[in-house]
Amino acid sequence: MDLNNILNSVIAAAYVQAAETEITARQIEARIIAAGGMTLLRQYGKPIEVEAIKQNLALVTQLNKRDPKLATYLGVQTSCQQQLELEQAQCKLLEQAVLAATAELKERNDAAASNRYQHQLTSTNPITGEYYI
Repeated sequence: MDLNNILNSVIAAAYVQAAETEITARQIEARIIAAGGMTLLRQYGKPIEVEAIKQNLALVTQLNKRDPKLATYLGVQTSCQQQLELEQAQCKLLEQAVLAATAELKERNDAAASNRYQHQLTSTNPITGEYYI
């Protein structure tokens, strides 16, 4: 192998590396924009600068709120989003428990109302079962 072929292969590898980095960076930028943030300036073929994102508090907040997976990938995730998700899950469980208790109370009230109605139709005392005179 001569020196020219080695140089050509190194250049080709660098070009492919830059293209792959650019594709990844553009995908990350697209997710940042979708989360409501603005992309930061960078050169072609260079990765996203995570340090610049960490310094942009508004962008970090938007990422944590709207795309927590990307925030985790970039290393800027705060525990606020996890706590919010946990509280929302607890609220859903509490809502389900309240709905179940309400349904049970409705069934008991309906049964009691039906029992009272039956006793009223038959003119009987609901407690003793004796007929009214």
